[in-house]
Amino acid sequence: MEPFDEVDSLVDAVARVWSHLRHPEESLERTVLLHLRRVEAARAEGATGDAEAVDLLSALQAHPAIAATVMGELEGTVTREFSLPPIPGAEKHERYLEIPILYATDRAPAEPGARDPFTGARGTPSYGVARVSVPDDHRMGALEKPRLWKLQFRPDPAKHVALLGTDQLTQDAFTQRGSEAVRVSAAPEALLFVHGYNVTFADAARRAAQIAYDLQFDGLPMLYSWPSEGTTLRYPTDEENSLWTRPHFADFLRLALGRLGTRRLHLLAHSMGNRVVTQGLADLTPAESAGLGHVVFAAPDVDAAIFTQLAAQFLKRANRYTLYASSNDLALKASQRLARYPRAGQSGPAIVVIDGLDTIDASRLDTGLMSHSYFGDRTSILSDLFSLIRNDLEPAKRFGLTAHENGYWAFLPTAS
Repeated sequence: MEPFDEVDSLVDAVARVWSHLRHPEESLERTVLLHLRRVEAARAEGATGDAEAVDLLSALQAHPAIAATVMGELEGTVTREFSLPPIPGAEKHERYLEIPILYATDRAPAEPGARDPFTGARGTPSYGVARVSVPDDHRMGALEKPRLWKLQFRPDPAKHVALLGTDQLTQDAFTQRGSEAVRVSAAPEALLFVHGYNVTFADAARRAAQIAYDLQFDGLPMLYSWPSEGTTLRYPTDEENSLWTRPHFADFLRLALGRLGTRRLHLLAHSMGNRVVTQGLADLTPAESAGLGHVVFAAPDVDAAIFTQLAAQFLKRANRYTLYASSNDLALKASQRLARYPRAGQSGPAIVVIDGLDTIDASRLDTGLMSHSYFGDRTSILSDLFSLIRNDLEPAKRFGLTAHENGYWAFLPTAS
């Protein structure tokens, strides 16, 4: 077989096909994930990835139907019937899926006609639903957006993950809509995403929809958006706002846990959003915490010692707590230089290891340019989250993880 010239196209095709087919054979899924990781690693090191792509294609040849679907996806010769994620209220359009994300925010509203419905200034708590498009050719882990070099100046729902609009709701209407969505869901569960520093409301809604889509989440997707100013130079302001929002987030958690009728509420926090979540969880009583499912701390920009102190207050109240850390996270290295002390999302000698918390070192993965948003844009992490949230698997039963003698888990290297 000749070396494959379109490695990126192959990876895109496999990811698109796999996210829809969800082939039931676990052995094949593990094989495909391993080869995808090897392709990612080769590309990250500056290699072409041709040899790794050939190995991936060879592995797929043992399953002719799937191999044919992947090649048809590459060549554009087949029309697939998508197995869409069973998100309640999602609407299928000709070339994209419209996903409703229920949100709560304490951002100040923007002026009418603004591109983003909310600013980075402090406001009063409000509720609503954000409508987000995910195109049919969405690549797992991607947040497709307009590219100027492609002469794309406005979001196109058929091509981009885009915020289409928002509808404001009263608290009672929010609760009613959320309860109804949970009632008709395949699983009476909710997944609440809390974004980090330097994130606008629109980008937070886009990420929440992308994660729900890629995880094939069959419950209610939600977003809590605190007033990040969405600019790199406003880090100190975002720090203050992550503290200011604490009581509002705790109140929203009480509402979500107590009034939506969920069997389990899962929490996924990224970066500085972990300050919001850890502080909010610490404010809840054990009775108010009933119904917490999986709580995931992704690249937490939280002082490691403070994280440990707060964890002592809320651990054992959820089904499982998971922390993803990396020694390659440049954003957290910068945060440590500013604050002097290690961050909970950093691995290495000071990696956070606590009884009742599954710490996973992602340093061996290719985690991107800044190595900070890997939780949402890397197939290895998304696949691990799928096994955790969808299948309730502990680390020992999830593919690609190995136990470390110091009490944490690490992703296996991609080499044979």
